[in-house]
Amino acid sequence: MRPGPSKWALLVAVFLTMVVADQVTKYLAVERLTVAFQRQGLETPSARVSAFYRLRHLEGFAREPYVVWRPMWRMSYAENPGAAWGLFRTMPASFRNGFFVSVSLAAVAYILWYYRKVREDQRWMQFALAFVLSGAVGNFVDRVARGYVVDFVQWHWWNRPEIYWPTFNVADSLIVVGVAMLMLHPAEKPREAAGGKKATAPDVSA
Repeated sequence: MRPGPSKWALLVAVFLTMVVADQVTKYLAVERLTVAFQRQGLETPSARVSAFYRLRHLEGFAREPYVVWRPMWRMSYAENPGAAWGLFRTMPASFRNGFFVSVSLAAVAYILWYYRKVREDQRWMQFALAFVLSGAVGNFVDRVARGYVVDFVQWHWWNRPEIYWPTFNVADSLIVVGVAMLMLHPAEKPREAAGGKKATAPDVSA
C-alpha cells in the first residue's frame, strides 16, 4: 500500500484550502449581504477584491438577512471586534487589536510547535491541528486588515429569529471542529514491538 502524504504536505493542503475558503466566503458575505460595492461603483472583480480588504465598518450597508432555511438558518452580515460571543468588544480598539493579534500569533506558534511532535500515522491529530491553525489564521487576516472579524452565519431557535446563536464564520467553525476533534481524540492503539508482537504492559505483580 502506498503511504499517504506526509504530515507537512497534509498541513499545507488543508491550511491553504481552508484559509482560502474562509476568505472567499467572507468576500461573498460583503458582496451579497451588503451594498458596499455598489455604493462604491465597483464592478470589476479586481476592484472588489481590493475593496474587500480596504473598506471598513460596512454594517450600515447591510442588506436584509438572506434566509437559507426559514425555521433556523439565515445569512446576516456582522462585524465582531471582540472574541467569541463578542467578548472584549468594549475594550479600547488600540489595545484590543494588539491583544488579539498577539494571542493569534502565540496560538499559531504553539500549534506549529505541537504539530512537529505529531507522528506521521496520527492523521486524526493532524487534521484537528490543521483545522485550528486554519481558523486562527483566517480570523487573524481579518484583524490585521480591518481590526474586526467578518461574520455571516446566523442560526436561531425554531421559527424564533430573535433567539439566535452568535453570528459566526468558516474560521470559527474550523476552530470549533478542530478543538472538538482534539477533545475526542481516539485512544492510541498498542504499537507492535520489533518482533511483530503487540507491546504489552510489564508484569508488576511479582
